[in-house]
Amino acid sequence: MAVAVDLNDTDIDPADPKYHRMLDNLQGNVLKPHGRKESDHLFLRFTGDRAAVRSWVRGFARDEVTSAREQIDTATAFRGRGATGGMFANLYLSATGYAALGVDTAAFGPAGASFRNGMKHREFSLLARNRDPMPSDWEEPYRGRIDALVALADDSAAAVEAKTQAVSQALQGIATVLAVEGGTVLRNANGEAIEHFGYIDARSQPLFLKDDIDRERRDGVAHWDPSAPLGLVLVDDPHTDVEDSVGSYFVFRKLRQDVDGFNARVSALATRLAVTEPLAGALVVGRFKDGTPVTLQASKGRGAFNDFTYLPDDPTGNRCPFHAHIRKANQRGSNAALGLVEERKRRIVRRGIPYGIRPPVSGEVGLLFQAFQSDISRQFEFIQRTWVDNPNFPEFRIVPGLNTGDDALIGQHPRAVQRWPREWGRSGRFIGRRLFNFGDHVRLRGGEYFFAPSLPFLQGL
Repeated sequence: MAVAVDLNDTDIDPADPKYHRMLDNLQGNVLKPHGRKESDHLFLRFTGDRAAVRSWVRGFARDEVTSAREQIDTATAFRGRGATGGMFANLYLSATGYAALGVDTAAFGPAGASFRNGMKHREFSLLARNRDPMPSDWEEPYRGRIDALVALADDSAAAVEAKTQAVSQALQGIATVLAVEGGTVLRNANGEAIEHFGYIDARSQPLFLKDDIDRERRDGVAHWDPSAPLGLVLVDDPHTDVEDSVGSYFVFRKLRQDVDGFNARVSALATRLAVTEPLAGALVVGRFKDGTPVTLQASKGRGAFNDFTYLPDDPTGNRCPFHAHIRKANQRGSNAALGLVEERKRRIVRRGIPYGIRPPVSGEVGLLFQAFQSDISRQFEFIQRTWVDNPNFPEFRIVPGLNTGDDALIGQHPRAVQRWPREWGRSGRFIGRRLFNFGDHVRLRGGEYFFAPSLPFLQGL
């Protein structure tokens, strides 16, 4: 239970020997996306005796789970020789999963409170309300106890399906597979990852590794610095004495997307505001489908630009409304109540993937939202409840109680009415805003909180 690496570090060079132990001990996909096209997510409830479950976890961690070091090495081989990355695997445990293994989660301390409570917990708060659908309305596999999540990924759908079958067979007598959620990366004509509504996804991410940050620097970081310290996402794994053993809290949410309803509502909003449909959609999301930030211009064409903020050019949301998704979730220095330093500590590391593409197709589509962080309460829950689902944020800092609306894209408050600018860049601060209820096209279908343990803990059970 010791971390020699400074978790305040960023701009990490994996070749630096001081990070070798940490990268060997950390699961992959945390500091950098694994990059595979296809994935399966197996939700488990342990049913075997404790010794058998522990034995399976040890073996799976030893033989299958991909370390951050292995991930980086295979990515380097791909860039240098075009070698495929092969199968990628993660293993996450919920609080009940730790209990099934006989491991006390109290050791995680205050930062682990939300993890211990689980996603179904609904603590009452007027300031940060949980507006998710009740767990009784979730899909059946998510209503009860979930102990673990196994994530498998590869560029080949056949390889993922075969591995899922093999893992499921190996779990007989050990665990019940409650659900298998399949994800497939969607790309636009330019090869950029998108979600089912057609917008570029996961463009603005906290970055930790030197190569990723250098690539962003080439595109410009004069206004927005995407780098982040390791401590934004990593915490000491308290259940092992192996030095530099770190893990990360992991949020999984299955989000159904109503594509037809979304497109119809974009059309209705365009009519209400007398603007084009591409601009109406950009006012909802905060970017055009090609990634152009709507706070910078009223039409597409710039692409997935990331070096921007909302101040000083858009303080009242006349270009990018306060309730636009990317502005609700990340104010980029315009949150006067928190300040930039504290605001940046709320960021999460997103690793979502669309579902509903790979056969058999059910007709339902959506996003398997996934996010790493060092404190679920301070990061994901704060963003979701205090910012995204709070119809009075952020304009309460200007006029208390003024309803600006919830996040028009992912808000779970279907009756919230947003206030939209009458004309891009020229509307008044309050008077003459157009009232329009946009939302309820993304609905939570279930999920859970997990921890991504260090490999020494998993292999040493």
